[in-house]
Amino acid sequence: MAGLEQYSPFFANPLFTNVIKEVPIKKGYIAHRFLPREETYETKFHESQVVRQADMANIVSGLAEVPLTDRDPMKAVSGEISDISQGYVVTKEELGALMDKGNPQRRKIAETQLLGKAKTIKENIDARIEWMGWQAMGNGRLIYEKDGIYLTTDFGLDPAQFKTAATRWDAITGTTIITDYEKWNQDYLDRAGEGADTFVTSIQVIRTVLNDPAVRKAVSGASEKLLELTELNKFLIGRQMAPMEAFDASVTYRDVKTGGKRVSQRLLAANKGVFLKEGKAIGEQLLGPTIENEMNPGIFAHTIHAELPRRDIIQVVASSFPKVLGPQFIQPCTVLT
Repeated sequence: MAGLEQYSPFFANPLFTNVIKEVPIKKGYIAHRFLPREETYETKFHESQVVRQADMANIVSGLAEVPLTDRDPMKAVSGEISDISQGYVVTKEELGALMDKGNPQRRKIAETQLLGKAKTIKENIDARIEWMGWQAMGNGRLIYEKDGIYLTTDFGLDPAQFKTAATRWDAITGTTIITDYEKWNQDYLDRAGEGADTFVTSIQVIRTVLNDPAVRKAVSGASEKLLELTELNKFLIGRQMAPMEAFDASVTYRDVKTGGKRVSQRLLAANKGVFLKEGKAIGEQLLGPTIENEMNPGIFAHTIHAELPRRDIIQVVASSFPKVLGPQFIQPCTVLT
């Protein structure tokens, strides 16, 4: 036994992985409602709906990435699940505290701090998986651009599924929010055979809708009356339309183009909304096997011990990609300027 696991049982497997798996997905992340996570032993999958697919390079804690090779368009292709990994190098101070046999309290504090670092790494893995899901659902394609590598993976949405308000909902005059919304709900029903469960959008869009005089009058009978989201959704459901819900989550990453500056990116653009179906109608977020986990699927956590110089690393690994089997249940809409 070497490394962190000889100083704390929490860093020995299977306990370490089990502890990491208990870290919940952040409350603001909701992609799993529409693309449930599903473990698989396969590293590739057959996707008949997608006519254009690509192999995605490993995303491994800031290391250089291999180029991406796109395939020719075809009716059916094999998608490859991409590896995601992030590690944390334990500092000398942290390792020294964990090794301090004469001060149990100091060891306990170090143990708690390192488990906290592992928790953060797992949350970062969740963020990347969430980003993949919203690329599929919010854009209909996964767009990846880094270090001169550009990739577009299409998930098979028909161009007619992308809706745009002729008069943007935040225009000063001429808005037709209810008319637009009714038509888009009907388009979804006609195409998918059943209505959408929800319309996921930004709080900015929802406030724009709630403040629209025509919407206020239709819902309450008075254009000057302030509306609440519960009132609006009761009205929408009563007219057999999808209710609205706010989603403003974002992810933070370091941009190599700006010297590692931290950049926040919304998972769904503030001027957009998307009609979605809950459950597995759209597809699944596959969690595939990893070499580190002896080709077993799912999120895996372990520690790495290296000599010359001595280093201990906490690493969390996953392998994931969205498998979209029901692109007809996705309908992105651009509604604000």
